[in-house]
Amino acid sequence: MNTGIAQQMKGNPKNIYRAGMDLDLIYTFWRRHIFAVMWLVYAGFYLGRKNYAIAQPVFMEEFGWNEQDVGIIITAYLTMYAIGQFVSGPLGDRYGARRILFGGFAVTISVNLLFGFSSSVLGMAFLLGLNGLGQSTGWPNSMKTMSNWFSINERGRMMAWWGTNYQIGDVVATVLAAWLIAGYSWRTAFWVPAILLMGVVGLVVIWQRNRPEDVGLPPIEQYHNQSDPDASLEAGVSEDVRRPISEILSDVMKNKYVWNLGISYFFLKLIRYTFLFWLTTYLVRVIGFRPDKAGFMTIIFPLAGFVGTVVAGYASDNLFDARRAPVSVIMLVGLILSILAYKFVAGDPVAGPVALAFIGFMTYGPDTLISATAAMDFGSRKEAATAAGFINGLGSIGAAITGVMVGYLSVNLGWDSVFYVLMASAGAAVILQLFMWNAKGTN
Repeated sequence: MNTGIAQQMKGNPKNIYRAGMDLDLIYTFWRRHIFAVMWLVYAGFYLGRKNYAIAQPVFMEEFGWNEQDVGIIITAYLTMYAIGQFVSGPLGDRYGARRILFGGFAVTISVNLLFGFSSSVLGMAFLLGLNGLGQSTGWPNSMKTMSNWFSINERGRMMAWWGTNYQIGDVVATVLAAWLIAGYSWRTAFWVPAILLMGVVGLVVIWQRNRPEDVGLPPIEQYHNQSDPDASLEAGVSEDVRRPISEILSDVMKNKYVWNLGISYFFLKLIRYTFLFWLTTYLVRVIGFRPDKAGFMTIIFPLAGFVGTVVAGYASDNLFDARRAPVSVIMLVGLILSILAYKFVAGDPVAGPVALAFIGFMTYGPDTLISATAAMDFGSRKEAATAAGFINGLGSIGAAITGVMVGYLSVNLGWDSVFYVLMASAGAAVILQLFMWNAKGTN
């Protein structure tokens, strides 16, 4: 049946549905493909992102650099990533996610190919900064696409599974980079992912569609609320009204919940990116792991996050009636306790990995709820890319701080001070999310 549907998609979608094909069947067909393609799209971005963190301790030793040197490179990436979020979100709402995602992949592929030839702090900082711009297109435009295809009462469950892409993408990217570094060189950890990402671009071209209306389907709101399916088909093929960027930005900036989510994510992303960019270096230079072993050890963090994301999504839908903040608060309190435990047992062969797993579980659950599910809920599908870009942009400012902050603290005050800052950040996010305890978004 799916093959027949795919063949008929080559014709006029409007004529297909008028010919009597089942609307539920068509919608299911497209939603499954959109889910799968967008999952691969964002997981794919990690191939051109996580490789840097795994290679960092290797070229630090090769070039004789310390944490403050590479802190400049990390901050360059995360600063441009933050700026890009504020730009790519409105562009996605105005011109469609498909175009912006294609451009982002083109930049990331080009930068990774060039990065493998770089050997200076400034050169790497410049290239990784460009990569930050390319990578910044991924999240807001993924949120835009997903919000168009899935409604509010199913987003917790849906995003619980879709949000596993950046944990699995992290794992695959880490394993690939660690394997390439151990068997070849750190430079190949940038060239090979660039080649693989060309295949992901092909998926965007073939299967990504911005919204149901682009294939002649009714909007998601009408599909879920229609009493007469045929009555809504005309709306599905109507022209999209492109709103001015200034109007989109104005609506988002007036939303107090978007601001709360963004500031909450500032603190949460500071924590996640500290582990993302610095855990390998910490395990190598402080605990004494080999670079490849440290790279594989860090996989525990996103793998446990996979479970945390699924649990958080289902809990928010089924236990709290699509309210996201209660689950975030509970897990953020658990995150504080987990970081405290890891500070004392990081070097223990059993307790260390267990504590790291709890950190991953407690980090990724609220991370997905705040930056993805709630961003779509409170941004609505009309402004989902801008809201997601704004929330992730504020979060990325927090992430950007980790470059110079961790570099300075670890060198001058020791790694214990880093853990204390992370716990304080989680506490701040708890306080902010308490103000949203009863808040619920819309389509």
